[in-house]
Amino acid sequence: MLLRKSPDGYAFPAMDAVATQFARSLRDLVRALGAPQVQVERAGTERMSMAEWTKASDAALFWRYHAPPLKGPILLSGSRMLVLQLVDIFYGGKGKLPAKREELTDAEERFAARLGRDMGLQLAAAWRDRLEIEPQLDCVTPDAAKLAAVRAGDELLVQRFTLRGAPLEDRSIACAYPLAALRGIADAEPAVEAAPLRDPVWNAGLNKALKNVRLPVRSVLARPEISLAKLLSLEAGDVIPINMPRHVPVTVADRSFAIGSIGEANGNAAILIEQLEEGPDHD
Repeated sequence: MLLRKSPDGYAFPAMDAVATQFARSLRDLVRALGAPQVQVERAGTERMSMAEWTKASDAALFWRYHAPPLKGPILLSGSRMLVLQLVDIFYGGKGKLPAKREELTDAEERFAARLGRDMGLQLAAAWRDRLEIEPQLDCVTPDAAKLAAVRAGDELLVQRFTLRGAPLEDRSIACAYPLAALRGIADAEPAVEAAPLRDPVWNAGLNKALKNVRLPVRSVLARPEISLAKLLSLEAGDVIPINMPRHVPVTVADRSFAIGSIGEANGNAAILIEQLEEGPDHD
């Protein structure tokens, strides 16, 4: 069950599974932006007031989502420095900024909004097996006072995700759910019937068949970007310069599988697998 009543209010037995899936999704998102070595660790779920959470999120950006059937918003926070580093990495830099900045440029604000929309999709995927939600980003702000509909004294369920790996080591993203929003769906989840016993012969046949399923393997070698004006002026014979990264991600069926390096084998271009991926729980 997603939520259940307990003697002291409500318990949330499925939220750890939601957090684990969201950690995997965040890892894949950050890697797709250009940081292929980054891992994401999740901490235990905490309960705190809105005031306590915003105080602990100093120098942060906040993303607010409208996410029915939840009876309230979902909130995310991340440091402005993390956003600035991701912008730099996305456009080919190494994420090492010369100095701290409080203000974002217009381009950085647009990137923060795009990042927020992408994280909303990851939230929907993390919840999908438990509840169909479609988080819609409706606010991106550095000012916690603008997060309307959540008061300072309201209690939150907070999940924190810490990035591991240079140059984003120790940067974190926090996800906060107002308890009132979760209580509104306490009885929304249908009961799940126990799965029937399976025939071992049938299971063996199914496993054998699954091992022969062909899956698409893909690696993105480069993501060049050019201005719209340059794009419209291109003609046959023009050259678009690209920078080949030392390491490239390898995906199987759109899920991160390994990190490899570009090379050659038997006269053909090839990728040498250097590291198989592990999830936050070493799955």
